[in-house]
Amino acid sequence: MPRTATLLLTKALHLLDRGALPRAEAVLREAVAAAEAAVDPVTRVRALCCLGELLTAQNRPVEAEAALTACLRVPLPDDLDDACEAERERARALLGRVSP
Repeated sequence: MPRTATLLLTKALHLLDRGALPRAEAVLREAVAAAEAAVDPVTRVRALCCLGELLTAQNRPVEAEAALTACLRVPLPDDLDDACEAERERARALLGRVSP
């Protein structure tokens, strides 16, 4: 079975639920790369938001800011913009906490 961006994101979320944070971070980074390679902007936004939230929770503000900023900069077609509204709102809120 190919390791698609969506599959990797799902796996990362399960790892987060189990508290396997280092592994979840690695899989989230894989999901971001896979989504970028597959030109899957929705999964890329979701993975970057999750990664930014994890890094914020781990008190890693520089890395969190980079992930959250990247999340907000992913271009989305007009017909998909609302598919990521919750993630973008979350990213903006978290960015306000980690940015000076």
